[in-house]
Amino acid sequence: MSVEKITARILQEAQDEAAALKAKAEAERDAMLQKAKDEAAMQTLTMQQKAQTDALLLKERRKSVAELEARKLRLSAKQEMIETAFDEAAEQLVHMDQEEYKKFLLSLLAPYYKQVGEIVLNERDKKNLERKLMAELTESPMVVAEDTANIKGGFILRQGCVSINASVEKLLEQVKKDITVQIAETLFS
Repeated sequence: MSVEKITARILQEAQDEAAALKAKAEAERDAMLQKAKDEAAMQTLTMQQKAQTDALLLKERRKSVAELEARKLRLSAKQEMIETAFDEAAEQLVHMDQEEYKKFLLSLLAPYYKQVGEIVLNERDKKNLERKLMAELTESPMVVAEDTANIKGGFILRQGCVSINASVEKLLEQVKKDITVQIAETLFS
């Protein structure tokens, strides 16, 4: 075999081997690129899904907060309506006909009729009703106090160190505790 043929053969084998190495390197490069693209696509998909999930959670959270705020506002409005109803009831009590109001006060005093004590009225009631009350309480040891109380109506019964608060405000507060649930059910059902 001639040197030229041997050289040509070595050259051909080298070229074939170089082509095979090049093809293998290109295949590995393509595989690595494809793997990187697949991973990037997977990460993109994962991030998109997470973003959608986060967006849904945020939307639900905002909706829950909005619903809670709406409930608070409704409850506040209902409580305000109930409060207004009790304020109006207090006004009606203290502005009822004087004779009816006197009977109302006497009915509140009835359990204490035989007891010693001072009836403390507000300034208006002391001025308008003191004589009328004392006329009704002639057989009772109770008297109308000289001082007045800062109350809308009703009275405070002082018996030594003990005071019984039968003011309109206190009476309605007691009633409110007892019937607020019933009022709410009636007004808002």
